[in-house]
Amino acid sequence: MTGVYPVPTTRTSDLLGQVRLLSQLHQDQIDILRYQSQISTGRRLLVPSDDAPAALRGMALQRLLELKAQAKVNLNTTQSYLDAADSSINGVSTLLNEVKAIALGVMTTTTTETARAAAAEQVRRTIEQLANVGNQNFRGRYLFAGARTTQLPFEMVEKHVLYQGNEGDLFSFADIDLPYASNVPGSEVFGTFSPGVRGTVDLNPVLTRQTPLSELRGGTGVTQGSIAISDGTTTSIIDISAAATVGDVADLIAANPPAGRTVVARVSATGLIVDIDDAGGGNLTVREVGGGTTAAELGILSPLGTGTNEIVGADLNPRLRLTTPIGSILGSRAIAFLDSGGANNNLVVEARQPGVALNGVAVQYVDDGMLHASPGLVPGSETAAFSTTAVAARAALSLSGFGNNLLLTGGAVGTGVNNVRIEIVAAGAIGNAATANYNGATRTLTLGVDAANATQTQTLVNAINAEGTFTAAYDPSDPIDGGYNPAAAVQATDAGVVRGNTGNSGGNANTVFVFVDPGGTTANQALAALQADATIDGLFETRLEGTDTTSDLAAGNGPIDVGVSAATEGGSGEALDLASGIQIQTGGITYTIDLSMSQTVEDLLNTLNGSPANVVAEIDSAGERITIRTRLSGADFSIGENGGTTASQLGVRSLTADTTLAELNYGRGIHTATGSDFTIRRKDGVALDIDVDGAQTLGDVLDLINGHPANLDPATNVVAQLARFGNGIELIDDNTAVGALEVERAFLSEAAYDLGLVPRGGTLATATPAVSPTAGLAFPPPNDLNTAMQLAATTAGTAFNGVEIVFQDTLVGNVASVSYNGGLNRLTVSLDSAATTANTVLTAINADGTFTAALDTAIDPTNDGTGIVGTVGTVGTAAGGEPAQFQGTDPNPQEVAGVFNSLIRLHEAIANFSLAGIQRAVARMDEDFQRVNFARAEIGARGRSLESLNDRIEDEQIQLKSTLSNEIDTDLTDAISKLTAQQAILEATLRLTAQTFQLSLLDFL
Repeated sequence: MTGVYPVPTTRTSDLLGQVRLLSQLHQDQIDILRYQSQISTGRRLLVPSDDAPAALRGMALQRLLELKAQAKVNLNTTQSYLDAADSSINGVSTLLNEVKAIALGVMTTTTTETARAAAAEQVRRTIEQLANVGNQNFRGRYLFAGARTTQLPFEMVEKHVLYQGNEGDLFSFADIDLPYASNVPGSEVFGTFSPGVRGTVDLNPVLTRQTPLSELRGGTGVTQGSIAISDGTTTSIIDISAAATVGDVADLIAANPPAGRTVVARVSATGLIVDIDDAGGGNLTVREVGGGTTAAELGILSPLGTGTNEIVGADLNPRLRLTTPIGSILGSRAIAFLDSGGANNNLVVEARQPGVALNGVAVQYVDDGMLHASPGLVPGSETAAFSTTAVAARAALSLSGFGNNLLLTGGAVGTGVNNVRIEIVAAGAIGNAATANYNGATRTLTLGVDAANATQTQTLVNAINAEGTFTAAYDPSDPIDGGYNPAAAVQATDAGVVRGNTGNSGGNANTVFVFVDPGGTTANQALAALQADATIDGLFETRLEGTDTTSDLAAGNGPIDVGVSAATEGGSGEALDLASGIQIQTGGITYTIDLSMSQTVEDLLNTLNGSPANVVAEIDSAGERITIRTRLSGADFSIGENGGTTASQLGVRSLTADTTLAELNYGRGIHTATGSDFTIRRKDGVALDIDVDGAQTLGDVLDLINGHPANLDPATNVVAQLARFGNGIELIDDNTAVGALEVERAFLSEAAYDLGLVPRGGTLATATPAVSPTAGLAFPPPNDLNTAMQLAATTAGTAFNGVEIVFQDTLVGNVASVSYNGGLNRLTVSLDSAATTANTVLTAINADGTFTAALDTAIDPTNDGTGIVGTVGTVGTAAGGEPAQFQGTDPNPQEVAGVFNSLIRLHEAIANFSLAGIQRAVARMDEDFQRVNFARAEIGARGRSLESLNDRIEDEQIQLKSTLSNEIDTDLTDAISKLTAQQAILEATLRLTAQTFQLSLLDFL
């Protein structure tokens, strides 16, 4: 070591020594200043560079302390909201107890009307008081509105209470990453929603390429690992971790086949379909990678393999989503894929509506040039046709020469002789003779002709017809052939050449034929032909298969394979009846909800939630069904049909055939007596005694009526069914008898009351009488004056609906005759169109007795019937006939389960002095009392939890501040000691500097 800094101990220049001493002096002064600053400020770190690691730790601690401070503020705010909510509902239990005591006090027959009126008024005041409690506002927030903090929660709507809040929770961070609910929705305290009409139908959406993987398996999703696909020799590992949708998985599978193979992966209505090319043979398998479960969860696990057959995946059960199309929730659409070799040429033919009706429809490309001797169509002029009947296979046989072109047609319709080759062979010196032999194994029709051209065309025709597989006839399609010449020679030079092929020209019933030019027609041109046919386009949506496209510019430009055919499959379920809509009844008002504009489930829910019916419609937590609840307390609530099947298809009808009798009448069920419970008396006077003992469901009751031994004749029976409009039991009697349809309650039985068939307190209910069909006859100028008439069938009901009124000009003079033909459903009026007046026609119709006729003065006020009718043909059709029908009331109304509903029901029961109603309301109030107490207990539990959190955060703050102090604060004792030492060092440095600067050369002599 040559020296110790800062004082050099070896020989060095005076200048260097002086510089080093000055540097030491400056450093000592800086250190003193730093210690003085630490002592005066109390902070060890004045800038991060003083101690970079400690500074980083300190900044992290400071941020954490700030978060803890904010969490403490949040805790206090949350506590204030909960305290306010607890204070607001503090007296609710007391009020309920007081009302219950009032109700019990009037539950005797000795209670005076004045006492009941006073009790009813007190209950009404309590309802208003509780509504005021529910509308409490604290710090600008409605306490019981759920997440709708600015919306007044409770509104009095006539005698009902409407809840306008929701069930949402408001969260604040009570600690880092610890959200905590700061509110109690009104539904938890007061009970503001009905239990809900939960859909009974699993609206299992159709799987599409766009379905997210996270929505599969009822929302459980799919583990996004890897799968192994093998052809038995070569294996490809496919990682689907980047896939987001089912279509992504299908694309990854198709893009990563085993080496040298082609794999097609498609998304069906329920799952994945994986297929390998047949040409390479092997055994298609799908296995897991490692211990994964991805293949099984995708439904395509097949470790044993399927040979070259396709793997049809299991049902992936996608979850119902807001974006799910309405057309995809009740079934799937039949679909077929027309796969041509190569790319850019695959077509998809898919039914426009779900259901099984269009399953099994064949789609076949047909070589148009094979069907006639004339040149086939040119690309761009393709056509398509849909045949509902079977079609025989055909092939043109174009022979050398003139007048001898033939068309062969299969002897039987269908596909039996499709793809049959037609060959001509030289059969030697057979003269004017011919042979025809069909080989079913090779699908070849061999025609033998004379080697010296002696066989005539008609002789060949006779041989083909005699063989029987085909029939032959002249083909006149080629104009240059010159017309049929039976004696035209069949040239032996045509032998050895395949002269024709039936291709895919034959088809079974329900086949779509696409006539194309092989090698010339592209997929786009075939698609245009399909879309141009109105029948096909009305039944099917046709499109290019998107996954078969190498680029957007090349889409559909590939040539089709003329030998391709396919059949639609996979159609299931039914289409949702959106045209009819549903009826929602609440508060005594019936709302008809039009759902016809709904495209997605979200549209449907928005329509329901935005209606004036005051309902909450949503997807249930399982993602399978739709639930609808009312938020109007004190009102009956039901969902029924509007003449269609919409509510039943969605599974939201509140009264169904499966509704148990025990559920009816708010859960009180029905009350029967021994023997018959009610009697249905038909129009023809037949009495049907119905005993409902033993029936478990409403459907059982309907079966008892429809299956009554005296009610089995379709000509006279009364039909019991669920109401077509709204809810209830509907009875229909289309009997031609003139009596009345009635329902009579049996003595001691309340079943007719409880089923809604007879009004309470009554014994008999009568149906709406049958209505006769009518027809209005108005004639065009110049016969439009004094001729208009109205016809009505003399028999009410539907029997004469659709009867055509036909005038025929077969008589002479002002005369008319009438005849009715029930088989043709036609009323014929014979007359003289130049002389018969309206009055004469009326007289003849009335005399016949099938219809009654009268002059129509509504459209012609001065009509006197003297005008000449002057019209022949069909002049009108009878319509509007209705059977006698009876619709009972809904025996299964739903209601809100809550405080306001109980009090409103109690008020009504006291006002009407219904002991059963008072008893029921009191029982419901016990449930309400329990709900309120649970809500208060929940608030108290949250409060105690908040106190614990607050104490914990305070302790953590102390610990954090202590740790922060250790990192950035000054240790005064240590700092003062260091400052004293540093001052001594500075003094020594000054002395040494002074001494050094005083040295001269003489000091070294």
